[in-house]
Amino acid sequence: MKPKMKYSTNRISTAKRKNTASKALCFKLGNKVLLSYYESQRSSNESGDGVDGKMLMVALSPIKDFWLHADNKEHSVKLHKCEKPLPDQAFFILHNMPYNCVSFECKTDPGLFIGVKDNHLALIKVDCSENLCSENIWFKLSKT
Repeated sequence: MKPKMKYSTNRISTAKRKNTASKALCFKLGNKVLLSYYESQRSSNESGDGVDGKMLMVALSPIKDFWLHADNKEHSVKLHKCEKPLPDQAFFILHNMPYNCVSFECKTDPGLFIGVKDNHLALIKVDCSENLCSENIWFKLSKT
């Protein structure tokens, strides 16, 4: 799978909470992470999330040749060194959120999102019927 585009953003590590006017949680992140964008086979139900009706997927790389992987058994996010093509655990569905934030949903386990729990990255189960504002799954991207 060839990336549609690449984007460098802030590293997902220690997060500083930033409360917005509506008390939604966003996290301002330090350092850099490379986001490689891919077109998903999954159709977009939500406006603004996709391109031509398809969802956008990302692979996140804080260090050259190392990629974040979802560990569904331990509900954690781990760094793995790997060559392309990347395994499915390295892909996350990108969701646009209010206040210029995004969230990252596991491709391999819908409903599990990268989030911040006890000041560390973790996979957080989110019930789609719940209000996503109550979860620590929003991240603010910035161009560098």
